[in-house]
Amino acid sequence: MNKTELIQAVSNKTKLPKDQASKALNEILSSITQALKSGEEVKINDFGAFQVAEKAERKGRNPQSGEEITIAASKAPQFKAAKTLKDAVNGRDWIEDLLAAEKLTEEEAKVLSFVVEENRKAKEADGESEERISVEVKDIADALELDFRETESIANRLIGKRILNTEVFTSQIDSVFLRANYRKYI
Repeated sequence: MNKTELIQAVSNKTKLPKDQASKALNEILSSITQALKSGEEVKINDFGAFQVAEKAERKGRNPQSGEEITIAASKAPQFKAAKTLKDAVNGRDWIEDLLAAEKLTEEEAKVLSFVVEENRKAKEADGESEERISVEVKDIADALELDFRETESIANRLIGKRILNTEVFTSQIDSVFLRANYRKYI
């Protein structure tokens, strides 16, 4: 993907005109460049960190003549990917990771997978990645062929584990949604 394609993708997903998407991207890149020029590190949560690496003066050889030369000290920008980005690139499934670490039961993983899939479908339908998508507990129970009370109990456990959330805490939980820190995986 080149810069033009990135601008087009941002424009499509945010519904911004291309010129505004281009301005926004250029400002982001300019801000990162200015921070790096000042020697600052730029950290973007769940994406990575841009930093400046300093290379000391060193000895080298001219490849054509074999003559020994001194290579001057220099600085070079570097990017270190965050774990979330690495996991996404490597196709790691965070639900499977939680299951393997025994932080989820099989039933919780099934319910959570259903909620995540509903979020993915909604995201693909309208392109809104940050929007909270509520999923009815009744729909989860029906789709997974589980008893409503059992599904509600599983949803409660996932709320307790701070993976899911609900808008209204009543005696009966009607709908749940992924907490913001888990929506990034969709």
